[in-house]
Amino acid sequence: MQDLMDFNTVSELLELDARDEKRNRMLLGAVSEQISLHLNRNLIQSTTTEQHTTRSGEFLPQEYPLRAIETLIDANTGETIALSASTPMKDISRPDAHHQRHFRIDSDKDRTILITYQYGYDQAEMPQLIQEAVLEMISDRIIMFGKGTVEDTRNMDKDRLMNLTPYKRIFYR
Repeated sequence: MQDLMDFNTVSELLELDARDEKRNRMLLGAVSEQISLHLNRNLIQSTTTEQHTTRSGEFLPQEYPLRAIETLIDANTGETIALSASTPMKDISRPDAHHQRHFRIDSDKDRTILITYQYGYDQAEMPQLIQEAVLEMISDRIIMFGKGTVEDTRNMDKDRLMNLTPYKRIFYR
């Protein structure tokens, strides 16, 4: 599992004690894992290959945001296929680029396709709501480890992950 934020940035923003670096790195990793599991998706930039059968020319990549298509071919013929101009990839800096969405191929008939594509975020591009959740959840865990008061523990927001619902993978049937 890769961290969703740079450790030095987290350490600076939360003013973490350098004597607890091992614990703090473990907390960052645990929180990153919990968020990824909750969202049911891979967030860190990577490449994958998938096979899809288009329906009315459309297919739904499992991972997102889609950054670049390396190959898009007909699985039966090996013919290179293009995306339809009606469903271009959106620039990662756009707020509407962060949702799973259907793409359409430039073809009149349905096909079985193989697509290899790049997806996800590098740490610097991680959406700010996710970064906020990382910081809040690490802060909560430090409080739970005894660095805060009983009152601090009572006032913790137990539903940090609820704010991330817009980034959660939705399965279409």
